Amino acid sequence: MLLYEAPGSPYAQKIKIALREKGAAFDLEWPDSLGTGRTDDAFGIGNPRAEVPMLVDGEVRIFDSTIILEYLEDRFPEPPLLPRDPAARAAARMTEDVCDTQYEAITWGIGEIKAFGRASGTLADTLLAAAARQTAVLQDWLTGRLGTAPWFGGAHFGWADVAVAPLLHRSMLNAMGPAPGSALAA
Repeated sequence: MLLYEAPGSPYAQKIKIALREKGAAFDLEWPDSLGTGRTDDAFGIGNPRAEVPMLVDGEVRIFDSTIILEYLEDRFPEPPLLPRDPAARAAARMTEDVCDTQYEAITWGIGEIKAFGRASGTLADTLLAAAARQTAVLQDWLTGRLGTAPWFGGAHFGWADVAVAPLLHRSMLNAMGPAPGSALAA
């Protein structure tokens, strides 16, 4: 299998984590056309969104991290990342959705300010303060979902953990990580 990725992408990171958890052998490639708008190479032809990640498994080409996770769960059922209980499965998927749609957007915005200087001075301070508040709200929500369990799936690392881990890491790099010593930090 081949995974097209960019190292900073939390979506690609969650697929790499899932592949490793599944014990699946894979190679990594950074697509030459990423960010160019080109669609004339193997990456662009197989992925009209021209975004990472994209998984190639023989003749199969799959893009979108959630769809890739679903494929991996079907292709490699052991060990399962999704719990067996329907309510727990739904909870894992909702956690992933919040991470993909809300949490990632906040961490992306922080990166745009800190790494690329898209704002400075008072505007940057205002935006970063808002991002810190939004991050804290999401981390509180995640802490509630985690409860006293070691993993979001309970006793076993799973689907929700795959989705949360890259964003917690990015938040820690942005100095907006969970409180040290908290269950979420663990």
